Amino acid sequence: MQESRWSSRRRNSARRSRSRPSTRGATRPKPRPRWSSSSMSWDPPSGAPSPDAEAAGEVSGMDLADLVSQRGAVLLDAVEAHFPGARDHADATASYAFGAAVELRFERESAEAIRETARLHEVGMVYVPAAVLSQRPDDRDADGRALIDAQPAYGAELARGAGVPARACDWIAASAERFDGQGPAGLAGERIPLEARIIRIACACDRTLTAPHQSMSAAEHRATAFAWLRVAGGRELDPRVVEALTGMLDRVTRR
Repeated sequence: MQESRWSSRRRNSARRSRSRPSTRGATRPKPRPRWSSSSMSWDPPSGAPSPDAEAAGEVSGMDLADLVSQRGAVLLDAVEAHFPGARDHADATASYAFGAAVELRFERESAEAIRETARLHEVGMVYVPAAVLSQRPDDRDADGRALIDAQPAYGAELARGAGVPARACDWIAASAERFDGQGPAGLAGERIPLEARIIRIACACDRTLTAPHQSMSAAEHRATAFAWLRVAGGRELDPRVVEALTGMLDRVTRR
């Protein structure tokens, strides 16, 4: 679910898209560049843990949520600068993802890691032109839709370059997958990491709840949004996660 609520609300604030980093090879060996928000390099900073070190549990002094938050901050700044309003959607998606994870009985530390990773789920939008992001989904041509569909993969690579742990990067990439297997990698059902399924549904929840609804009351709009999510369960979304999140939100709104 790559469409976000800021795509229609911020049309007049769109800025020129950043260009994708060059893949042209160097003529002679040189040091790999450090990550910086200006270069948008995909190379990891020198202080980032190697995948082997992370797998062995050698990331010292910080848990996964802290690492994702600290090292992903520059990516959030970049996508917000590219398209103002992106951070609002990122924060809302993170909140819904945390709520769903808690409802599904994740340990708090794991739920916090999902929350912080969800905040980065659309950082790949820096490679989508702002003009495309400003368009309504139905107005995009095939090239524009392809860019939107590819952004989770871009985002995962950017996160790796920023030193975000590989596990969280995998969740970002897998958030593009559909429960019915019609996503880019063809993963279906339980083959998609549960954390990625939660992130996708959290993103969809924010999109549906923030869609324009002038002709409906807030309660009617919420019911319509939840009905849409349930219809998407089993096709695009994991129905178990949909029920967990909508059930939790129903209880909260009745208080």
